[in-house]
Amino acid sequence: MVSDRYRMHRLRSGDEWVLGTLARGNARFGDGSEQDWLPPLGSEEASKFVNDPRTVCVVAIDMATNHIAGFVYGCILYRRHTKLEHMCIYEIGVDIDHRKEGVGPLLLEGIAGEARRMGIDRGFVITSESNREAVKLYSDFGASRSPGNDLLFGLHF
Repeated sequence: MVSDRYRMHRLRSGDEWVLGTLARGNARFGDGSEQDWLPPLGSEEASKFVNDPRTVCVVAIDMATNHIAGFVYGCILYRRHTKLEHMCIYEIGVDIDHRKEGVGPLLLEGIAGEARRMGIDRGFVITSESNREAVKLYSDFGASRSPGNDLLFGLHF
């Protein structure tokens, strides 16, 4: 999938600043229930994030304004069955000014392309049934839905 308006960019070393931009603009990328501002990672943690070969973060950049229109990130997760490596998509967000512009599908194709380059052909994402936009995005992308009502529990260690 190619766009005349947006270019996809995988974060690499030197792109640590993007994480701070995403944290400061957090409310623009969510459903409105998130905090307006989240403290960004420290420089050492941001460097680890962008340099970790098992973490993939792709941003969509509006070529007219050079602003971040959206992002997706995930990580390679080892599974005990089917195939060892899967791409676990952790989060996808589209800026409020770029919704309904096709950014979500571009981001999914961007992370899928990165996964394919890494030899990974399977992945998964967890979302809430109530997040209709996400359910539609993943369904339209061709994702198969698991039966039942999965719940996600956050743990602190």
